[in-house]
Amino acid sequence: MEQSDRKSAPDHWRGPVGAPLVALLTVLVALGPFSVSFYVPAMPAIAAALEADPGGVQSTMTTFLLGFGLSQLLIGPLSDKYGRRPILLLALAFFIAASVLCAFVTTLPGLQAMRFIQGVGACCGPVLGRAMVRDLFDGPDMARVFAIIGTAVALGPALGPIAGGAVHQFFGWRMIFFVIAAIALALWILAAAKLGESNAHRSPDAMRPDRLIRIYGELLTNGPFMGHVLVGALVFSGVFAYHATASFLFIAELGVSPAVFGAIAIATVPAYALGNFLSGRLTRVFEGRRLIGIGLVIAIFGAVLTELVSDALSLPRVVLPMMLYFFGFGMILPHAISGALQPFPRVAGSASAVMGAMQMGCGAASSAVAALIYDASARPFGWLVIALALSAALAYFILTPVSADPDRRR
Repeated sequence: MEQSDRKSAPDHWRGPVGAPLVALLTVLVALGPFSVSFYVPAMPAIAAALEADPGGVQSTMTTFLLGFGLSQLLIGPLSDKYGRRPILLLALAFFIAASVLCAFVTTLPGLQAMRFIQGVGACCGPVLGRAMVRDLFDGPDMARVFAIIGTAVALGPALGPIAGGAVHQFFGWRMIFFVIAAIALALWILAAAKLGESNAHRSPDAMRPDRLIRIYGELLTNGPFMGHVLVGALVFSGVFAYHATASFLFIAELGVSPAVFGAIAIATVPAYALGNFLSGRLTRVFEGRRLIGIGLVIAIFGAVLTELVSDALSLPRVVLPMMLYFFGFGMILPHAISGALQPFPRVAGSASAVMGAMQMGCGAASSAVAALIYDASARPFGWLVIALALSAALAYFILTPVSADPDRRR
């Protein structure tokens, strides 16, 4: 078994292989999405404690996503130069410290600032996890691993409110940030003990400004790369908008408790997980472009349905259409990631950084817009998700030719 497992990673790799490797990478990728939503059930209580309006507290998600997105543009190149492992451990330590500081704030601006700093540290898991998958896997195998890891993208935001709701209900909102710091500390210890170095092509000049400008310029002007990045980022933004809006719709407007809200949030997980599972299995039969197209159709249908039933606010009228949206997103994401990273093995950290920055930048913008247009109903949110899904489809099919599909059968 060990010998066959060794075939799942290159010869230079000195860490876990097979299922343990994928499990560790999945946990790393899940850290960022989990951190986004862990405090969501406490948003109304935070607003009351800090004497802030709902939009102000929603903006703390925006500042987190800005820190998360912008810092990736440094984390990725740093890992190209020094390796994935040392940068991961350093950024995790930074995240732990920032999480503890979030628990001590007494003003909204203070929480906004600390959430930005927390986002800077939180980006290490997703950006370096994606880069390590690119380091260690190739072709359809990479897409299948991303399909498995992609479940973490849904489990993070979905499990976050469940755990956060329980912690908030029994211990108060400040304890939420102590708990996330403890989780990150446990992950730091695990990574320090078990994680090897995946980057076999370190670039000594990876941080040179002229090189960074050239690489980022080439990536941003590469149509197929941007098509794959934008289709994932824009559909993902609908997920962020949902989490920024749902706690106020369900807790403030419909009167559900924070713990019950967490249980409601899990409803989207089976839909997303099923989309990911089918996407990974169907890779053996269909090319990634076709699976992305199917996912887009389903996501657009879910977004339109959200708007069509928004005349009256209820849990089923919001949750059921969003389950369709999450299913479509689950089909899209693995192939969006593999399609973007496949052509760039020697600058996987930088390419992953651009992808992550675009995802979080779009997510920050969508959560900010969701806060601005919030009116205690699901109608503005419905229109926002429709616009995001349609924009994703246009960006993908305009920028990405058929020949750019990494799963294309030749």
